[in-house]
Amino acid sequence: MSNITKARNIGLPALIGLGLAWIGVQIIGNEKRLEKRRMELQVQLDAKSIKRL
Repeated sequence: MSNITKARNIGLPALIGLGLAWIGVQIIGNEKRLEKRRMELQVQLDAKSIKRL
C-alpha cells in the first residue's frame, strides 16, 4: 500500500503540472496564430484603403 501512496503523491502532481504546461503551450500557440491572422487582415484592409485613393 505504501508504494501506491508514494506513486500517487508523486504522480498526481506531475500529471497536473504536465496538464497545465500543455494548456499554456496551447494558449501561446493560439495567440501566435491570432496575431498572424490579425496582421494578414490589416494588410488586406490597408490594400483596400490604398485602392480607394
